[in-house]
Amino acid sequence: MAQRKNKKAVFKFDNETMLLSSKTSFATLEAFKTLRTNVIFSLPGNGCKTIGVTSGNRSEGKSLTSINLALSFAQLGKRVIIIDCDLRIPSIAAKLNIPNNDGLSNYLVGTSNDDNLNIVEFGDPSISVVTSGSIPPDPTSLLSSEAMKKMISILKNYYDYIILDFPPVSLVTDAVLLSDVVDGYLVVVRQNSSEFSRINETIYQMEFANANVIGFVYNAKVMDGFGKQSKYYKYYKEYK
Repeated sequence: MAQRKNKKAVFKFDNETMLLSSKTSFATLEAFKTLRTNVIFSLPGNGCKTIGVTSGNRSEGKSLTSINLALSFAQLGKRVIIIDCDLRIPSIAAKLNIPNNDGLSNYLVGTSNDDNLNIVEFGDPSISVVTSGSIPPDPTSLLSSEAMKKMISILKNYYDYIILDFPPVSLVTDAVLLSDVVDGYLVVVRQNSSEFSRINETIYQMEFANANVIGFVYNAKVMDGFGKQSKYYKYYKEYK
């Protein structure tokens, strides 16, 4: 597999406050630093780590979590690539406002230009991005194919972290198809949105597939000014 990297381009994100940047709130930055640290300690050892991000249902925030986790690792100088593995309802390209042509599905079926994997650079510090590509008739077959596993194996030679953005587990089984090559999964749940039955089904499906769930990300938590923690964040920020 040859890799084709597009020259780094500046893509405008419609809502920049949702991505980690200089405009991001201190509390959000610290939350992703904490998530990043927990992932590091959950997956010790040398070599590239493959992280799957999924949820129990749609609109839980898993794709933004995937992107921001990748950006957080990039801030440490890590080489990170995020792959949109939601071949049914992809969203990474739309969220980053980058083209979604010639992506993962096109590579796996052999219709990408020059038979190369199209990798786009995004952000500063930059992360590598592989979009989903054209929506295929049978996403399950593509994700479970030997070509997919071989691609991941090759990418491990170039990156410190591979982040796979999967569709919700309780809706389709795509996320657990690669449990044998994913080092750890993060499950995103959203306050006032996630249903207990969906979360329970997600856990059951992942346990059945022997998937290594390393943690849950509690998204969109309303803290009401953080209560007592607001003073902590205020004073901690002053010492940065």
